[in-house]
Amino acid sequence: MTTTTPAQSGPGFFDEHPRFLETSTTANGVKRLNARHEALIESNRDILQGARVLDIASHDGRWSMAALKAGAAHVTGIEARPELVEHANQTLATYGADEGSYRFIARDVYAALAEEDFEVDVIQCFGFLYHTLRFPEFFSRLRRLEPKYLIMDTRVANEKGKIIRILSNEATRQAHAAVDDFTEGTKTLVGWPSPAALRLMLKVYGFNVDSRYNWSEAGGREADNLLGKYRTGDRVTWRCSWNPKASAASDEYDDEDADADGSQDDAD
Repeated sequence: MTTTTPAQSGPGFFDEHPRFLETSTTANGVKRLNARHEALIESNRDILQGARVLDIASHDGRWSMAALKAGAAHVTGIEARPELVEHANQTLATYGADEGSYRFIARDVYAALAEEDFEVDVIQCFGFLYHTLRFPEFFSRLRRLEPKYLIMDTRVANEKGKIIRILSNEATRQAHAAVDDFTEGTKTLVGWPSPAALRLMLKVYGFNVDSRYNWSEAGGREADNLLGKYRTGDRVTWRCSWNPKASAASDEYDDEDADADGSQDDAD
């Protein structure tokens, strides 16, 4: 596994596409968005060029547009909130994106993955994984798409061992989980997996973590407050490849899956 180091850059993507600062109330600070663009898109430009991209929980289309600008051939976004899909379509049209190069689906992610056919090279999963507790269902559906790569950016439980911290989200908040089949009233149960738990889940479903973005060197010291959860390891950005043969041939656990005391779980 390698570590990706941030590159130096001039004006950022969101300086050049300021409409995205107005089409969402979620994490719309331009400096933080530009830093995330460097990590999520620029550092993965080599695999995005010419790729068919599936953007999970595509929000207002910001990362779909960024993928197209990085050279993706086509992007399909799935977003549960219709108003955000409307914003995405309007914004990409405003910025002159080829209308044949993108498609946004206003639908529950799980329903779309279960019932629609997608041809995918790269999956973008930015900010979705910690808004769900349906991990086996999610990763099994991604596996069936047989992508080449999965780029993941998520909040994690920054703890030792393979654990999932369970919380509830308020579905009426744009920054929280959307309503799904398991929402009770306006509350949805979600989980933050620890890094070891996330690696194990990825491994079981055939995904290998190839590289991690080095957030400790992003933006200099002045970015400590701006990128707080990234700096502390409470949020991670990983690039994964799909290799089911390697997964099937590997042992169930490896050194990175070991618990804090160096032992491994007993098999039941």
